[in-house]
Amino acid sequence: MAILVILAAFSSFMLTKLKLPSLVGFLIAGIIIANYLELPEGTEDIVSMFSDLGLVMLMFSIGMEIDITKLKIQGKFGIVIAIVQVPVMLFAGIIAGSALGYDSLQSLTFGAILAGASTAVVTAVLKTNNVLEQDKVEILIIVMIIEDISQVIMISILTPMMGGSNMSTDDLIVLILSIAIFMIASFTLGLKIVPKVINWFYDRSNDELISLLCMGLLFAFALLASQIGLSVAIGAFLTGVMVGLSRPKHVVEQYVDPLKSLFMAMFFISVGMEVTVNSLVENVPTIILFYALFAICMFLAVNAGYWFASGDPRNGWISAVSMCTMGEFAFIISKLALDYNVFDQSFYSSIIGAAILSMIMLPVLVSTSGKTYDKLYSLSPGFIRKTGGFVTEERDMMTKGLSVVSHRTKERFARRATSSAFLFMVVLIIEIVFFFVYTPLSEWLTKNFGADEYTWRLVILFVNIVVLLEPCRRIANFLRFAVYLIERGKDHEEGIPHREGRSQKVTEYFSTLAVGAAITVTIVILVPNGLSNIVHIFVLLLALAFIVTFQYYRFKKGMEEAIQPTEPSVPDEQKTE
Repeated sequence: MAILVILAAFSSFMLTKLKLPSLVGFLIAGIIIANYLELPEGTEDIVSMFSDLGLVMLMFSIGMEIDITKLKIQGKFGIVIAIVQVPVMLFAGIIAGSALGYDSLQSLTFGAILAGASTAVVTAVLKTNNVLEQDKVEILIIVMIIEDISQVIMISILTPMMGGSNMSTDDLIVLILSIAIFMIASFTLGLKIVPKVINWFYDRSNDELISLLCMGLLFAFALLASQIGLSVAIGAFLTGVMVGLSRPKHVVEQYVDPLKSLFMAMFFISVGMEVTVNSLVENVPTIILFYALFAICMFLAVNAGYWFASGDPRNGWISAVSMCTMGEFAFIISKLALDYNVFDQSFYSSIIGAAILSMIMLPVLVSTSGKTYDKLYSLSPGFIRKTGGFVTEERDMMTKGLSVVSHRTKERFARRATSSAFLFMVVLIIEIVFFFVYTPLSEWLTKNFGADEYTWRLVILFVNIVVLLEPCRRIANFLRFAVYLIERGKDHEEGIPHREGRSQKVTEYFSTLAVGAAITVTIVILVPNGLSNIVHIFVLLLALAFIVTFQYYRFKKGMEEAIQPTEPSVPDEQKTE
């Protein structure tokens, strides 16, 4: 403990002088210990035990930081960003993993690793550089909280998948039911009852005893999660959320902070101890590739989220740059994958190297982000500004249209937006399921019904399209509503008589079936299916081109009919004359 903690403290101290996060110091300390120091026998077991404690404390603290009330009241802007950013990063990881030759489980794990940024590192760097106002920093914190929740859900899905590969079907069903019962009970009964129990105990005890009670609940839920096949991180996180809803939250935070600092350091030291210097050197190209993939996708995803949320583009740019550092869950999920032999040492070292590189690069990128935006904006060609201005104007017209419609229409739009977000998650789940069943199902069908595997993959691909078509059509229905609001905004903005009724006319020519089919075909093209022959991609691209062309000319016809000026009506007397 003396060697581990003192070395970690000095490593972090040296790096903070270089304006780098202390987290990097813990990781480097672990790498130094594993590669250059000879420790007594049994050290690895001790480090492993304290690493588990560090993981539990880290997840408990993350859970306590989640303010559900704040998410409901102030989090709409951040929620919109996260709804765009998290699925984009997950899909990017899945597609990139498949392109790099990873199997289905590895690709999904890779997507989960890339899906979040580091709350601690981002807030520390932003505080040091002071490039965003406090309210904009709080928005990013809300985004990263939602990322944390999303990655907790991903861990709960991945853990049984990683550990259940050798289980029988009956055991796997029991495991899934146990996990479902645990999660439902925790998010319903747990969030309602446990905070009340903590409050009752706090009114009848003191700060020390309530902190001990919460520590006991922490380890009880971590143990329960572990017993049913989940990671201890899930139980710790849920306990943190429960304690965060209780009145003595601030008391428990003061009690936990010193323990968290110690054991969290041990967790990241243990992560570093799994990495050898040789593996880092050998995987430099992969490390750079992983970092570039993460940074580019995160930058684009956060910028897109800011645009959808009608945020300022300059703040969106700086916020997107600020999010380009891998989060704590990248270490947790990658270590979990290493322990379950989902990934080998080379991949694990590449992830750790990419995470360290992202933390080293972040202060440099953030400190120059404002100047970089201003410079690139001044140098950008006119057609790019014009295109961006047009797209933004259309978005603003939708906002204006929403402001002039009736309260009932606003409620309908809100319901459809919520429904579309839900349907998007349904589409995501459907594609994950098909992503995993292509190979085993095609092999089983070939074995039992003949034909070749390629034919059955095409059949499954067709079924995938059929299953996706209806939810995508409903999403297209929401897009038609958005187009209607854009035209209503233009009606209100321009006030031209012959524009009256244009919004209704244009939406008549918006085919939800055609747009839904286009969305479906695009998704099916992007999601890997293991078909080595790419003829089907050309066929799907032709179908997509036909659908888009059909909808374009249909929509254009509606626009032309809508802008025809209407002749004023003539009284009967004048007609007679």
